[in-house]
Order: sequence, then C-alpha cells, then structure tokens
Amino acid sequence: METRINIRYTPSETSRVFGLFTLSFQERDGQCRSVDTKFDFKQLWAFSRDTTSVAFDFLVLSMIVYNVDRAVHRLSHSDDGWKRNLVLLDVPVVNLDDMNKGREAFNRAISFLTGDNWDIYFVQADLYSYNPTKNVKEYELQLFEKVALFSGGLDSLIGFIDEASTLCADKKILLVSHMELGKEHSDQKSILGYCRDSNILSNKYEQVLLNTGLKSHSWNIKGTPTESTFRSRSLLFFAAGIYVANKISPQCQLIVPENGTISINIPLDSGRRSSCSTRTTHPTFIRRIQEALCAIGIANPIYNPYRLKSKADMVAECCQDTSKKAILESLVDLSCSCAKRGHNVFWDKSGIEIHNAKIKHCGMCLPCLYRRVALDTIGIDNEALLGTDVLHGIKFDLDNKHQKRNRDFNALLYFLKNRMNERTIRQELFFNGIIEKHELDEYTSLALHSYSQVINWLKKKATKKIQTRAGI
Repeated sequence: METRINIRYTPSETSRVFGLFTLSFQERDGQCRSVDTKFDFKQLWAFSRDTTSVAFDFLVLSMIVYNVDRAVHRLSHSDDGWKRNLVLLDVPVVNLDDMNKGREAFNRAISFLTGDNWDIYFVQADLYSYNPTKNVKEYELQLFEKVALFSGGLDSLIGFIDEASTLCADKKILLVSHMELGKEHSDQKSILGYCRDSNILSNKYEQVLLNTGLKSHSWNIKGTPTESTFRSRSLLFFAAGIYVANKISPQCQLIVPENGTISINIPLDSGRRSSCSTRTTHPTFIRRIQEALCAIGIANPIYNPYRLKSKADMVAECCQDTSKKAILESLVDLSCSCAKRGHNVFWDKSGIEIHNAKIKHCGMCLPCLYRRVALDTIGIDNEALLGTDVLHGIKFDLDNKHQKRNRDFNALLYFLKNRMNERTIRQELFFNGIIEKHELDEYTSLALHSYSQVINWLKKKATKKIQTRAGI
C-alpha cells in the first residue's frame, strides 16, 4: 500500500512568528487525517539569520520527514507491519533546482534510515517572512570553531568535553540540541547548568535548540495512533547541525559523537535484522546523507570521531586526561543513556526509591547495559542509580518468556554465546550496507573488541548462571 502525504504551508500573519506546516493523508478506511506541526527554530535562526539557503531547505525537509515519520502509524500503513511506502507531495523549498538535484539521494538515505520507501517531491516555495524581535540572541560567528550535536547522553557529554578541551584560545563550540518530549532537554539543562554554576569549561560553549514535533491537539480526528519508533530523529539532528555549521563556513564539520558499537548496531538475533535494527548514526546512512548534501551544494562534513570506538573506549580515553576525568565524573550522573526510562512501573525499585535517588536509567535496555560496561572501566558502575540491576534481578526474571523487559539482556547473552564470531558479524555488516573491504575489516574488529569488553564485565560481575547463558 502507498500513503500519500500532502504538505501545506500557511504563512503567519506577522513576521515575528514562523508559519504553520500541516500534514494530511488518507487512511485505509478512506478517512482523511490531518495534523499541524510545531517548528520553533528561533534559536537556530538567531545564529544563522537565514531562511533562503539550501541549508534551510534541508532543515525544512528534515522537519517534515520527522513529523511524517511520527504521524503515519507503521502498523496501520504497511502491508507487512513494518515497511511503509511514503510519498511526500509539495514539500516547499526555496531552492527548487538545487533540491531536485538531491531528490533521489535523499530518498535513498532516508529510506535506509527508517526502513521504509520514501518518494519525496519538492515544490517552489515563496520567500519566507520571518524576523522575530523578542529574546533574540546576538552571536559573534567568528568565535565559533566547532559544531557538535548534544543530546544529553553519555556519548554526547564525552564529545562535548573532548572537543571543548581542545579549542583554540578564545574559541567556542556550538552545541546543537533537539527538544520535543522534555526528557532530553532536562538532561541537557542539568549538564550545562552544572557547568555554568561550577565554572566548568566557562566561555567555551553555547547551545542552540530546535523544538519540533506534532501538535497532538490539532488532529482533525481525535485518537489517531502515532508512530513511536523515532527512526528519523537523527536526520533532524543532522539538519539542525548542518544549518548552523554551514553559516560558520562551508568547511565547518558537524561533529556527531556516537560510539561505533551503537552506530553499526549489529543485530543480536535474527529478529532485529535489517530495518528492524536502528540506523541513526550508521556509517551507510551518514555516507548517503553526505552524498545528498553534496548534490545540493553543501560541503560541510559530518564526522563521528568515535566511529571505531566502543562506549567503554570513549570513557577510558576521556579519563586518561586527569582534568577531563574530573569533569566527566562530576557530570556523568546528570547524563542519560536509557532508551526506556518512562517505563519505570516495571523496574525492581519502588517509586519512592526512584524519586529519592533521582534514578533515570531502567538498567534493562541495551544502551543501559553498554553504559554499565563503559562506566565499569573507571570504577563507577553504580547499581544504586539503576531502576533494575539485571545481574541480580528481583521482579526481573531472565527465565520468564512473557517479560518484555528481559528481551534485550537475553538477546545480548544469546549473541555472545551463538553469534559473536567474525563470519556472522561480517555478514550482518554487509547486509546493512557496509561493503568495502577495509570498512568491513574495521567494523568487524570493533564489534569483536566491543563485545569482548561486555564479556569481561560479565566475568567480573555476573552470576554463574548468567555467564553460562553467555557461553562464558
């Protein structure tokens, strides 16, 4: 089945407020659904003061893709329960000829990212009238040497510390963040607020925020189901970063701090193969989106300095420098790596324990497990700050096949015992678009190294029963 999404832009009555994008599409039952989107990019605009470049067109495209990805429920709009055929009509762009040069490349990149088939059609947009006048910050662009994505997770925290610590004198790094649901923004505020109050990396950074998402109250039909996988979020993140980096200079690279283990995201079992495995910073996606950007005339490189590092490597190498180690240890508990922190009803710890300890990690999802392995390298794998300690579960039960919460850890143990070998890993990498021999060699070595670190952690901390499941 094919889902055709119409995009309508309605200008605002005043230039102080940006206009409104509305998405509309038809359900299988013939009902037409529509929803408005929020697109608050004032902080980004304050830095770039631009609504006419191809970088801004890329930002608008990414915002629309992100919201379409959220609005079109995967189960309701696919024949197999997963892959959707999404046709985007009338995506407004100022630089129509340039954007059309990258249309096919964008389709390929975004389809790989979300596991769907995207077919995007651009239409000429009128020049946007946008000139906010209240609470608009002034920036001296020549002070900014670097641009990095900053989510509030452990990887982005290490990226911030590493990059800010190597700035030239009197230079700054611009941290680019996305907020929608509030949790990530709370992490970012906590980290940067502590830096400000404790005089950490003073005058070395600024942050700009993009706030976009669906206006849930604006659905024309109440109770419309939405998609919860957030597969296209990294595209939005990249576009926000490119928008400001391009303003600094066409050569300014966008730093994407993400450990290589998560980037390649080897499927732990056959059920997580292909598009069922997230690809937010996968090297194939980065290469394809870079190709699309080059096609529309944007040369800014997207660079992941940790592409061949595990999370444990990132932590250990950051802490080789005593000053950076002190900064990381003071901030690490303010960061959050958890993919499922909103599911605290399933945690072993009670509500009052969670509140008193300010716990925000479930302890059961793969990002939490990899975080534990990483922090153990510097001796701060603190079980007290986890909703559940999978190594000594209470309500958490590895043997209970009906518990969804144990699936990640069981899959990890299964992988370590049955699939952690060079042949399987190379095959999975190849299936996911890594086909050059040198890259296959590099990422295969990374995966074997990374999961060896997991095994060492289990040898040190797990029960004999868990070790046996891991083939140790």
